[in-house]
Amino acid sequence: MNKIILAALCIVALGAGAWISTSQTEDVKLEITGFAFPEPEKLSAIKLVSHEDQPVTEDSFKGRWTFIYVGYTFCPDACPMTMTVLNQLHGAIEQENVNETVNMMLVSVDPERDTTEKLNSYVKHFNPSFSAATGAPDDIQHFAKQVRSIYALPEDRSDPNYLVDHSSSVILINPEAAVHAIFTPPQVAVDLAKDFVKLSNKYNKNS
Repeated sequence: MNKIILAALCIVALGAGAWISTSQTEDVKLEITGFAFPEPEKLSAIKLVSHEDQPVTEDSFKGRWTFIYVGYTFCPDACPMTMTVLNQLHGAIEQENVNETVNMMLVSVDPERDTTEKLNSYVKHFNPSFSAATGAPDDIQHFAKQVRSIYALPEDRSDPNYLVDHSSSVILINPEAAVHAIFTPPQVAVDLAKDFVKLSNKYNKNS
């Protein structure tokens, strides 16, 4: 990726971070390692396909909490590391004994290589309960924008081992299918689990 595109991504990322940080100051009573939205933003017009070839819409996220990572299966480092953290987080949440249904999902921005079959085998390698989704390029971009994720595919993808630049945040969607919190790297499973307990407890108290 050329320097101009990388610079643009950095500017957008910094702008998004500044916006989220400003929002977080409005809710100073809740101390977490990430950024909680004072007013969670509901997902809309989502049109993806799951690792089981089923439609994924905003309704698919309702009724449970979902931790989302936006990446791709051919990613050599950040993605497998974060998926490992999500697996650890899955176990850490269970140890917290919270009465919540929690899903872990990888959303791939690389539909040319990440078929539903590939996604299925990839996420199940980390945890049999994990899910995944992808979709048409415009639909992926629409989703990524709503969850504040940034990525850029290389223009030349003739090399089958091409890399994709992407942000590495973990996004938390609440049971109303709204973007509830964002956790930027580094992510530590035990810390995320404790943050989730705080967020879910406050959510249930206010519901």
